[in-house]
Amino acid sequence: MPAFVTPSHKISSMSRLVKTPKNKPQARTAATKAKILDAAQALFAEQGFENTQLDEVAARAGYSRGAIYAHYASKEDLFLELMEQRVHAKIAALCARIEEESDLSRRPELFRHWLCSQVGDPSWGTLTLEFKLYAVRRPELRERLLKMYEELFRHPTRDFIELLFGEGLTKSQRTAIDRRLAFLGGALSGVVLESHFRPQLLPLNQLRGLVEELFDATIHHSSSMEKRTGR
Repeated sequence: MPAFVTPSHKISSMSRLVKTPKNKPQARTAATKAKILDAAQALFAEQGFENTQLDEVAARAGYSRGAIYAHYASKEDLFLELMEQRVHAKIAALCARIEEESDLSRRPELFRHWLCSQVGDPSWGTLTLEFKLYAVRRPELRERLLKMYEELFRHPTRDFIELLFGEGLTKSQRTAIDRRLAFLGGALSGVVLESHFRPQLLPLNQLRGLVEELFDATIHHSSSMEKRTGR
């Protein structure tokens, strides 16, 4: 599934994404974690994942280092929860919007529009790419990240590919679409990274058109051809 899954507008506070607590101790825990996640989000965006230390996150949040470890075993755990909290609400909204569309042929266009909106927060695209490169060299972390992506795109009654393209796909069709979605997610992160590297050639306001072309070439046209040919 696509890794480049930033919201179309920035989330100012993680507290909006933390589940409603049932009692006062839970409320305190939720408030503490929300502040930690807010601080981590700001520092990761400013400095990158590897350059950020947990001491800095604790200081930004107004807590001790011990308070961080009371909730997170490592910086990796903190980043994974930040990704999950930040992305979950947007993915759920995307799936609900797609499901509301009764015309199956229009569903890929909704996904296309959503993906194009993701280039609005280039810092997160670069950050997720940095973390993926970090995880590639650490097999256990890589597996955790892959599992998290799978969970985020899992629909309560059917998977994302069926939600997007309908039921009745053959195994080879599903595999091909899954590969293209994975390719598209990586390509989007790469486009944003390259726009940082060569901003004059790839200014942010020009990226949407490139993303639309990339989607059409990778998903829209190819999936239609496969359905007709049954490959």
